[in-house]
Order: sequence, then structure tokens, then C-alpha cells
Amino acid sequence: MKINKVAIIGAGAIGCVYAYKLNKLLKDDFAFIANGKRKDRLEQEGLYLNGEKFCPKVVSSNDDFKPDLIIVTVKNYQLQDAIEDIKNLVGNNTIILTLLNGIVARDVLKEAFKDNQVLYGLAIKIEAVKVGNKITQPNSAIIQFGDAYNKEMSEGVLAVKNIFNDAKINNQVFEDMIKTIWTKWMLNIGLNQVSAISEATYGVVKETPELLELVNKAMMEVMKVSKACGINLNHENWESVQDVINSLDGFGKTSMLQDVENKRKTEVDYFSGTLIKKAREHGIEVPVNEVLYNFIKAKEKNY
Repeated sequence: MKINKVAIIGAGAIGCVYAYKLNKLLKDDFAFIANGKRKDRLEQEGLYLNGEKFCPKVVSSNDDFKPDLIIVTVKNYQLQDAIEDIKNLVGNNTIILTLLNGIVARDVLKEAFKDNQVLYGLAIKIEAVKVGNKITQPNSAIIQFGDAYNKEMSEGVLAVKNIFNDAKINNQVFEDMIKTIWTKWMLNIGLNQVSAISEATYGVVKETPELLELVNKAMMEVMKVSKACGINLNHENWESVQDVINSLDGFGKTSMLQDVENKRKTEVDYFSGTLIKKAREHGIEVPVNEVLYNFIKAKEKNY
């Protein structure tokens, strides 16, 4: 299996970072999927990554463009609309890869595209900031992806890995992607939410013991729920999250903080919101995340 055509739906910071490299490699065999005014804006204005302009091809939902791989980088609350936007472009052999935050997006996509291979995925160490059509990305982010379990890589996973390697996109395939997804979710629940309520950059969070303590307490609640759900996040997962936090650029901002600053809807329902639901199913208390959830929802209502 070889991937020749790739499309991305979601022209936010993450989508644009990877679009730049895929567009460079594939040229007209790469495209953004967008409709209406969003399509017009992308075509007319193009995009800038670290000051360099690029103008990727843009296709609409009804165009004759059948990608071998579709990468989904929208926000969770945009996912149902994205499914409608891509359904006519998904062929029998199209692989779908989600890079959405949280732990539910892959299952939602698989329910919509039962006959397609839908991969788990996430982007880590991506400190991209998007203002208008200009994206700043100071470091080299990593895509972690795969089927649920990857002791031996499937033909589809290997094909995606090959195209990422050709595009010089850092990538890793983990044996247990479920635990990997939960680990990133734990990081998001701690760091993203605390940064959003404190309006603090990575550097401010790391240099403020009270904020770091809040991050850790929120993440400890995820650890507790993971055990009840049979995911069993462990000390190794905890340490990997601490390593990521320590490596982040001090001037960077979480995506949730960027949403709050721009008075946009956040993904809090897919962070602490989902955690609270799972905790209640198992009779577990998650008081820190209940406070974070209510605080962020209040912020949204008072924009």
C-alpha cells in the first residue's frame, strides 16, 4: 500500500503545521478540505508558517479528489460537521487519522466510517500559535499514531509512517495507542485547563509552584479514573508527561489559552467534562476537575 494523495480538514495551528510539509512534498496531490467562505479565504490569502508563505490546494466536499489519507485536525465540537464535509471524499481504501485532543474522536469517526481504517493519533510538543493566517511553530512537533495496538504494524499504519517520513514529519508508532492517547489527555486536562484559567504561558506555569501543583492534582485525578477504566496509567506515563512539560518553550501557549484569549469556544467538555462523566460512572470524585470545568465554562459564558 502506498499513499499518494493526502488531505487535511481543519486549518488551525496543528493542521497548518503539517499541511506545510505535506504540501511541499505532494504539491497538487495534497489539499485542504474546506467549503464556502473558509475555502475562499484559504485560496485568496494563503498561509504563513514562520514567515514563509504557502498556498495549498483547497477542495470542497463535492470535488473529485479522493485522498488515500485524510487527517482530521478540527476541534472536537466541529467533528460532526467535519464528518459531513469529508464523507463524499472518503473512498473505499481511504485511511482516516484523527489528531484531535481527548479520547473520544477516533470512536466517533469509526462509527461514521465503519468500513475504513480509522487510526488513533495525537500531536505532541506542538507549540504552534496561529493569528489570522500566520502560524509560528518554534520546534519540531511529533505525531504519535497507530491502530489501538501495534506490536506489528498494519499495512495502513506502515503506509502512513512512510508518507510522514517522506514529508520529514517526526512520527512515532506506539504498541499501545489507547494508553498513549490517555497520557496526552492527562497532559491536556492538567496543563491546558490550568493555563486557560490563569491565562499563563508555559513558562509562567512552570515557574509558579501553585499552578504546577494544580496541574499535577488535576492529572492525578485522571490517573485514578484510568485505573477504574482498565487503562491503568502508571508511573512511566506520569514521568513522560512531566518530561513534556519541562521541554516546552516558555513563551508558548496552550491551545485552550489561545481559545480563551480569542473568546472562542474551548474543548473543556472533552477534557474535564468527559473525565467527570467517566468518574461518575465509577463512583469516583474528581473535585479539582469539577472546579476547572465550571471555571472555564463560566469564562466562555462571560466573553
